[in-house]
Amino acid sequence: MRICFKFGDVEHCYDIPVIELPFRFHIPGPGPVNYPAFLHDATVLATVNAAIAKVSDQTVQEALRAGVSSAVQALKTRGGAHVGSVSLK
Repeated sequence: MRICFKFGDVEHCYDIPVIELPFRFHIPGPGPVNYPAFLHDATVLATVNAAIAKVSDQTVQEALRAGVSSAVQALKTRGGAHVGSVSLK
């Protein structure tokens, strides 16, 4: 992401880094056959959810929480009937 601010005639731009951690984990059992990336996607959602607390602006936090909540619903729907509960703790 790149963010630019213009003060007078001078533009100041900042490249915002993406923090990515490679992760792997053992999946006990066959895993979701219809959605092989289920646990990977759930891990990304859990990470974003944890990072929301670090956002200083309340309005931005609320928008992020709404987005994560919507994404969790999509994850459950895509996972199918065999997905029990998914909660953000």
